[in-house]
Amino acid sequence: MGQLLKAAIWLKGGLIKRSFDQATLDPQASQAALLQDLLKQNQATRYGQAHRFSAISTFKDYADAVSLNTFQALSPYIERMKRGERNVLTADQPVLFNMTSGTTAAPKYVPITKRGINETANRSHQWLYRALKDHPEMLDQAFVCIGGASIEGYTTSGIPYGSASGMMYESLPRALRGAFAIPFLLSRINDYELRYYAIARLALAREVSFMVTPNPTTLIRMAETGIKHQAEIVRSVRDGILGQPFDTHPADREILNRIGNRIKPDPARARFLETVIAQQGSLLPYACWKQLKLIGCWLGGSIGCQAAKLDAYFGNAIPKRDLGYVASEGCMTVPYQDNTPAGILALHNNFYEFIPHDESRVKQPRTRLCHELEQGRQYRIILTNHSGLYRYDIDDIVEVCGFYNRTPVIAFVQKGADILNITGEKLHVNHLMAVFRKLDSTCGIPVTHYRVVPNHAQLRYEILIRPDADVARDFWQTSVLPLIDSTLAASNIEYAAKRKSGRLNAPCLHVMDASWVEEACRDAGTSRRAGVQYKWRIMAAGMSDIDARHIQYTVTP
Repeated sequence: MGQLLKAAIWLKGGLIKRSFDQATLDPQASQAALLQDLLKQNQATRYGQAHRFSAISTFKDYADAVSLNTFQALSPYIERMKRGERNVLTADQPVLFNMTSGTTAAPKYVPITKRGINETANRSHQWLYRALKDHPEMLDQAFVCIGGASIEGYTTSGIPYGSASGMMYESLPRALRGAFAIPFLLSRINDYELRYYAIARLALAREVSFMVTPNPTTLIRMAETGIKHQAEIVRSVRDGILGQPFDTHPADREILNRIGNRIKPDPARARFLETVIAQQGSLLPYACWKQLKLIGCWLGGSIGCQAAKLDAYFGNAIPKRDLGYVASEGCMTVPYQDNTPAGILALHNNFYEFIPHDESRVKQPRTRLCHELEQGRQYRIILTNHSGLYRYDIDDIVEVCGFYNRTPVIAFVQKGADILNITGEKLHVNHLMAVFRKLDSTCGIPVTHYRVVPNHAQLRYEILIRPDADVARDFWQTSVLPLIDSTLAASNIEYAAKRKSGRLNAPCLHVMDASWVEEACRDAGTSRRAGVQYKWRIMAAGMSDIDARHIQYTVTP
């Protein structure tokens, strides 16, 4: 099985890699050909007719005909696609909607066509080929692959919607999925504690050589759950059962039963795990998986801070390879080296435009094409692709780290100015404004000045607040903090999922003293020499010295 799988990856992945490498020698020509193909394919759609795709022959024509887009601008078209209407944004009917958090309470449904899925699959094959070339033994044992449910529901017209990580799983070679230690059926378990127990139980029962999941906090949670339930896990491995250390919902129990029927007793593995506990004190992953050769997960942006914590569980000798700059809207890079978030611009997946970050606020910025980028500069990235996104501003900042042949190598840096992100939840300023409107209407606490900062080390948001009225300290804890947490969960589906799974902790509250606002405004005005034009920052990348000095007291859940 292992040798046949490797041979399949060498053959298909090698063909895709060679074609891709050829394109990187002339990215300008490759991108121009892709744009013409996209416009020709979709010229008869509602959007294509409205923007005269058939008359476009150059990039300048395209830029003149189509304005920069946001999701809000495209959402009327997407709503029609969700209802089953054809030839709206794409000639191909979407086969899936990627569901992700939007800037308001309503989630975004990003259409994905068969062509889009095929390009994602090609990128996955190429990722595996490059990783296998550098780590020939990574597929010798079992693999741990953890993703979200690829299908979470259906639109009124019957089109499924789900997660980007689930789509990445579905794009992997079918032979590879057959060697997974964890059946993808586990992604359907609703109880997160139970899901992570089952993941840890099944993974620890096997010798593993390769682990892959987008979010590194998922692997941390798996490791912690394995240690927490280590006695139950050893017993269940010995007895050949899945084990259920807590009550389960009937639907979850049915999934467990289906998986449990395939499990056989393994006294030898149980004895090995007992030896690990005796020597290490717990089921530490680096002692349980001696043959682990590679971890695949995101290494860039704020999530990259969590990847560094993997060493405590998996050891600092295990190389990590970024899965690529991937979002619900598409795949943007092809990683080709270990321990870096940078990857080669995925030339066949999207047509790209870039706006220099220092020109982002210009009213009508001139976009650059990929062959015009400069090493060391940061850019906003604009996408046009097979799934009906045209000149789509994804609100991401990337940095050019170098070049592969003549094609830029980029890394994700951060979301845009109005978004904070710790572990993939993408908290927008609108979500926070909704919280404080509810705080006023529900609790009668008006707040003019507040600020939210991410604490990446503790996986939580810290909310700095100066209320306009006196509030009892215990009321902050018993009423306000739970309201903030629940309102954020209600307005952002990814925040809710991360909180439920334990990958994001509950926020804490810092009540600020009376002079905080004045000094913060004075400092900002002095540094900018434009105090009268200063706009209070609701979001900040971190807590400033001034912020820290003016904390009156802190309230935790």
